[in-house]
Amino acid sequence: MGNERLKAALDPWMRVETWHTFHPLDEQRFHLALAAASEVVGLPAEALEFETAMLALARKHHGDVMLHHIDAIEAYAQLAENISFYLHNTRA
Repeated sequence: MGNERLKAALDPWMRVETWHTFHPLDEQRFHLALAAASEVVGLPAEALEFETAMLALARKHHGDVMLHHIDAIEAYAQLAENISFYLHNTRA
């Protein structure tokens, strides 16, 4: 998966200050960003690819990355991988 293209797809979600809060609106933005990522860079994708892109975007938009940000990145990256593999494995 292209890291720059992945970051571009995730950027609309990650640039919002509350991206890490698991608020329903943030989760909606995450799902929209994940849909864009799957169209731009393809499926399946591994959590490490998402973690790398998310960490770079968190630093870019929000400066210091705190432990709760890292926890959120790990959780969202694993969710992204799970969704990615589900979509890949259930295509007709």
